[in-house]
Amino acid sequence: MRSATAWVAVVRSGVFQRRSLVQVPLRARYRRLRAHPAHLPLRVLGPQIAPVFADLHREHDVDLRLGARVTEIVGENGKAAGIRLADGTRIDADAVVAGIGATPNTQLAAESGLQVNNGVVVDASLRTSDPDIYAAGDVANALHPMLGKHIRVEHWANALHQPGTAARSMLGKPAFYDRLPYFFTDQYDLGMEYTGYAEPGSYEDVVVRGDLASREFIAFWLADGRVLAGMNVNIWDVNEAIQHMIRSGEQFDRGRLTDPDLPLEQLTAG
Repeated sequence: MRSATAWVAVVRSGVFQRRSLVQVPLRARYRRLRAHPAHLPLRVLGPQIAPVFADLHREHDVDLRLGARVTEIVGENGKAAGIRLADGTRIDADAVVAGIGATPNTQLAAESGLQVNNGVVVDASLRTSDPDIYAAGDVANALHPMLGKHIRVEHWANALHQPGTAARSMLGKPAFYDRLPYFFTDQYDLGMEYTGYAEPGSYEDVVVRGDLASREFIAFWLADGRVLAGMNVNIWDVNEAIQHMIRSGEQFDRGRLTDPDLPLEQLTAG
């Protein structure tokens, strides 16, 4: 190691990953730099909530370069020695980690004549455009019966649960994959769960119950008063209630959503 403090450059796409902290077997203390092409980290959370996570990482000596584009991984003696940004800046590092997402491999499906679009297109039963072929997991762009749109989710939960739906469909049994998208993460002393589906531009407002500054809150993404997605941060045992609120399709009063003394279970009519 060149110094007592090792630098780890983390090249990110700006999308959320379940475990975003990089653990490196270094005997010495290490610092991290993260280069994101997006102007917000965790951009799925939007401009109101994403800065909570940016501030958290900065407090732990992470140098965030938002809106930066990496053009080169600089090598020396056959090893990565840093990165170069589009503006010409070189940043030296003892290690470089690339977490830039994945592109679904649809070549075989396309060559077989299946419909592909951001993955293999399937219906709610995970059936492809060929009624005898099914797809599940990260590659499946599936029609969500509750959301009324096709979504492709890169998460282990899909790989775990979708095959059961596909198998039942193959056996001729009625089966539909209607689980709400879900992910969680633990970062330093912050833990969170996110459920639902709120694309940028699909929601009108974000309502917060609790305190962003203390990082103990529940956030709701709303459209026409209906909850599209919810995220609990350092507050536990509320995810099922949030899912029920999303599935209810009810319109919620903002004041009741933000009232910490009102249990979430009491907000829905059913």
